[in-house]
Amino acid sequence: MAIYQQLKYYREEVLNMTQSQAARLLNIDQSTLSNYERGSRQIPLELLRLFKEKYYIDDDMFLAMLFQDPSSSGLIKEGKKELQEKVLKAEDQQLVNLIREHPSLMEELRELASLPKNHQKNRADVLVRVLQILKKSPL
Repeated sequence: MAIYQQLKYYREEVLNMTQSQAARLLNIDQSTLSNYERGSRQIPLELLRLFKEKYYIDDDMFLAMLFQDPSSSGLIKEGKKELQEKVLKAEDQQLVNLIREHPSLMEELRELASLPKNHQKNRADVLVRVLQILKKSPL
């Protein structure tokens, strides 16, 4: 399986991520990602590095994918659950780092966590809506 096919498979099966979500993560247009995943365009080297970083692909797996090692597809399929756990841990660490770097955010999230469950849900929903609005507006 070619690298573009493996990256698409990894995105869909391990990350459970839509093409649109992945494009935002990689900071590229969805149509560009679609062209890469279909093999219509060659993936630039710098973007390959970004795929590895943003998809949390470890070195051994990435090398196997790059060199089209036939076992890499099998490794992804067989180790899907373990790979998903690795990705989740990496994402968790990224969130912890973000919260630690912004003490005021940490304080607000602590306060939110201390509320009764029904209040947590309501306020978390509002927070999500605010973040979605901010994501759409230019900074």
